[in-house]
Amino acid sequence: MARESAHAIARTRGEKLVTGGWLTLAVAIPVSCIFSDDPFDLSAGLAALSLITLCAAFACWPKLFLGPINYKGLCDELPRGSAIAMTLFVGLTVLRGFVELVA
Repeated sequence: MARESAHAIARTRGEKLVTGGWLTLAVAIPVSCIFSDDPFDLSAGLAALSLITLCAAFACWPKLFLGPINYKGLCDELPRGSAIAMTLFVGLTVLRGFVELVA
């Protein structure tokens, strides 16, 4: 029995809208940091990077906001790109915590 891959299924208009919103937010964060008058801070930079990866995780998985959540099969349904972005988000957040402790 052939399975349909996640890439073969056409995205709905709502999924495209949610993905576009998260990608817009992921672009707006670094642009606002570039045009900010504040001096560069390592902790703030790590916070911005972790927010960008969180936006990317949600952009890879727009069905999270459009349909009911199947908690029992949540890990089975998580797309690979979203899982990688979530892992980066957690890693950057922990790294920022260590930076804050040292500073």
